[in-house]
Amino acid sequence: MDVELTEILEALCQHSPFNEIAEDPQLNDMTKEIEIQYVRAGEWVIAPSALNNTLFFIRSGAIEVLSKEEKLIRRMNEGELFGYASLLRGGKSSQSMRTIEDSLLYCIPARWFLKLYEENDTFSDFFQLAREVRLRVAMDSRSSDVSLMTCPIISLLRRPPISTHIDSDIRLAAQIMSEHRVSSLLITDNDELIGIVTDRDLRTRAVAKGLAYDTPISSIMTRDPIVMDSGDYASEAVLKMMACNVHHIPIIKNGRPIGVVSTGDIIQKESHGSVYLISDIFKQSSIDGLQAISHKMTHTFNQLVVADANTQMIGNAMTHIGTAFVKRLLQLGEEKFGPAPVPYCFIALGSQAREEQTIKTDQDNAIILSNKYDESLHGEYFKNLSDWVCKNLDLCGYTLCTGDIMASNLRWRQPLNVWKENFSEWIQKPKAEALLRLSIFFDLRGIYGDKTLAKQLNQHIRKEAKQHSGFLTFMARNANQRKPPLGFFRQFVLDGEGKQSRTFNLKERGIAPIIDIVRVHALACGSDKLNTLERIEDIEAAGLLPDGRAKDLALALEMIGMVRIRNQKDQIEAGEEPNNNVNPENLSSFEKRHLRDAFHIVSRQQEFIKFRYAGKRS
Repeated sequence: MDVELTEILEALCQHSPFNEIAEDPQLNDMTKEIEIQYVRAGEWVIAPSALNNTLFFIRSGAIEVLSKEEKLIRRMNEGELFGYASLLRGGKSSQSMRTIEDSLLYCIPARWFLKLYEENDTFSDFFQLAREVRLRVAMDSRSSDVSLMTCPIISLLRRPPISTHIDSDIRLAAQIMSEHRVSSLLITDNDELIGIVTDRDLRTRAVAKGLAYDTPISSIMTRDPIVMDSGDYASEAVLKMMACNVHHIPIIKNGRPIGVVSTGDIIQKESHGSVYLISDIFKQSSIDGLQAISHKMTHTFNQLVVADANTQMIGNAMTHIGTAFVKRLLQLGEEKFGPAPVPYCFIALGSQAREEQTIKTDQDNAIILSNKYDESLHGEYFKNLSDWVCKNLDLCGYTLCTGDIMASNLRWRQPLNVWKENFSEWIQKPKAEALLRLSIFFDLRGIYGDKTLAKQLNQHIRKEAKQHSGFLTFMARNANQRKPPLGFFRQFVLDGEGKQSRTFNLKERGIAPIIDIVRVHALACGSDKLNTLERIEDIEAAGLLPDGRAKDLALALEMIGMVRIRNQKDQIEAGEEPNNNVNPENLSSFEKRHLRDAFHIVSRQQEFIKFRYAGKRS
């Protein structure tokens, strides 16, 4: 081999995947057919919509990858390869590549790429893994638009903080608020935030109670208000407002207040109105009123999708709305049937516990009762309360659970010690079929009443699970029951029936397997988190997955979840009942391509979990 060819081969073999197949004799023959191309800055290497028949290796220089809309996706430098994605699709390229500085490229003919891809597993594995990288880049590019979901909270501040000293009286506070036309006033002491007063506080805590105007402002302010840091995102403010039912949040920078964000500021930015919706739920005093509000959920859901909210944001918002319905119904139920005779905790299960609900969901709930509970004395009260709540949740759009996993079922309305015995039985003597039905109980969150009961039960579950590895083996096997809908040649496998015959179920075949996988790992490392993405963070910190695999799971969940959510929005706009079935013919090329990548990640993770927890017994 002459000097120039030797130099080319040596340059290739300094980088993956060639450094791992350097002994393959075919590389010598391939090198002989490589052409060297010099491209000046600003010129196209793969022009928009052009066919490509080359695998490019960047010997020197830099390349930018652009979407069809010519938005920057990423930049590549020396030693990187590009063009392989189009070669795997017969030359069709969905992206374009342009030099951003003078570049020297090695052009490898398509036939050599395809030959090595088919014959050398190490070579093909490199490009299989590159799918996950593509998925990460794709999701990053989709979320690059500035919106409420991605903009910093500081961008919503419209004025410096309006404040008064804690020694001020009510009259002075009202005058300052009127002068500056603000609906809230920060209360400070030596520039340190002590409290906040809103116009509502002035009405309900001062005027309505006939307080004298010289009453100290400290008597009506909210002490130690909920605050956010200037580096937080606006989406986080929405979640806090919904969770805590507040309308003003002071923003802090370096320990000092720099302004206040109100619901009005957020609604002006993105008008999905989920904060107001929750506030309205708690104002209702009748089932008719709650039913009327429930019809607004579809609009809120659609607005969140249009606003480019990610699945985490939408899941949180829809869950907080659902939880507000449950809380208000329990409050009204206690007014109807009287105070509870013993402490209890109403718990959410499954997607509501994980804070991952969407627009179409049924009920999954239960009740943990105090160990003071006596069926003969207290049974009738809790039967009436739970029957009433579950029936009215159904009227508000949260359909009755077909598996009867609801608080209205006596089996799922038990004292804490009985719940602990049940979980100990499930964990110590696992049965695959039973666990398949009961896995939803390993995602439980207390949402009303004495939440320490739910906390104690979750602590018991984590302790038992870590001590009985055989249980994890059964859970891992169950996590492999539902396979992603990918067949040979990466074609989608359709599994619908009747009108849905040309579809596959994104929840059952994509989202649920990820949740199952993550749940097993979370139980294995003793994570106390319930949300899937938060569990993934704990799993990564515990080192249960190879480097990068935790992030891949999170990206796959986001991609599949976004397709599901957008499909539901399209169904609603078409006047159809939203469901989890998607027809691949209705998907964009972007969605098809990256769904395949996401499903491939799920398949790899199912294989991993099968071997990680294989054969372990208590």
